[in-house]
Amino acid sequence: MGCSTTITIEATAAADPAIDYPRYIDGERRAPPEDVGGIPGFEIFLEAIADPNQEEHEDLMRWYGAPFDPALIDEQLIRARIAKLARRRAIGKAAFASASSRCRSR
Repeated sequence: MGCSTTITIEATAAADPAIDYPRYIDGERRAPPEDVGGIPGFEIFLEAIADPNQEEHEDLMRWYGAPFDPALIDEQLIRARIAKLARRRAIGKAAFASASSRCRSR
């Protein structure tokens, strides 16, 4: 079983000043849990939690603390986190523009 991240760029266009960037468009599959051991650890984790007869199944289920469905993603959480990044980016851009204009007016 392989584990990889794929980003598909379907189109590019000029930035729209009315849209906050970055922004979330779509997603597929869940990210690995923290401290799972990178890609090899995630592959072992997925195999073990999918098979109750596997030796590490109970230990990994207890470690994770809940069922893990790799197909489910929390789009609302993703959108909230990306919106937070977009707000921070907008504040940073505004501060930079303000500082730049003050320097030019001196």
